[in-house]
Amino acid sequence: MADLRYNRNFKKGLAVILFCILLFGTMFVFSIVSRIQYDRLVSGMDSLEATIVDIYHNVHSRGPHEQEIYIEYEVDGAVYSRELETDTAISFSPGVSAHYSVGDKIQIFYDPQNPEIIASPRSLAVGEVYGLVAFCGLALVVFCLVTVLKRHRDFLVTQEEYEKEGEEIKKSRLKEKQRKKQARAKRKSRHPMARKIGKIILIILSSLVGAFILFFLFGLLLISLGY
Repeated sequence: MADLRYNRNFKKGLAVILFCILLFGTMFVFSIVSRIQYDRLVSGMDSLEATIVDIYHNVHSRGPHEQEIYIEYEVDGAVYSRELETDTAISFSPGVSAHYSVGDKIQIFYDPQNPEIIASPRSLAVGEVYGLVAFCGLALVVFCLVTVLKRHRDFLVTQEEYEKEGEEIKKSRLKEKQRKKQARAKRKSRHPMARKIGKIILIILSSLVGAFILFFLFGLLLISLGY
């Protein structure tokens, strides 16, 4: 057993698992902290219905559709207008994947001492979804870690096998580099004239930029000397 060691796949897999534990664990802790802050925020607040007066649609190419929701609400005869959000240090946007329309009613909490301070139950729901996803991801990754550690002996190899594996990886990387090099050379050979013209244009542009910078610096020098 003294001359055995864990192979490279075991080390890489363990590193990925630990990274995922850190990632999902951080997300889960943030969701818990956000819930604590939210509960503390709304503990002394009153509830009412606000009216949505404007919506800004932010459509992401990747990720959820998001709405910036602007509301109006009345407290003691005074009308307040602001964006719907949660005033906590760690908050979740209440407009993520929302499908509200102008004129819809939505419940909010407000501070009786300062009605401009509000909190959105929708934001709390979004935060709980993030927390649930993070918890499920964390549980799955921890299960993978326990499974790998239970079968850790399956990843033990001799020093000779470890070195042989390293040589095979080096050869594979060298072949990949040679393949990319050949592909680049092949692309260069297809349009030699166009590449030459491109290089000439690049040299000219670089020279012009360099000359402009030199003239600019020379002008600053003359100005500083009083000419």
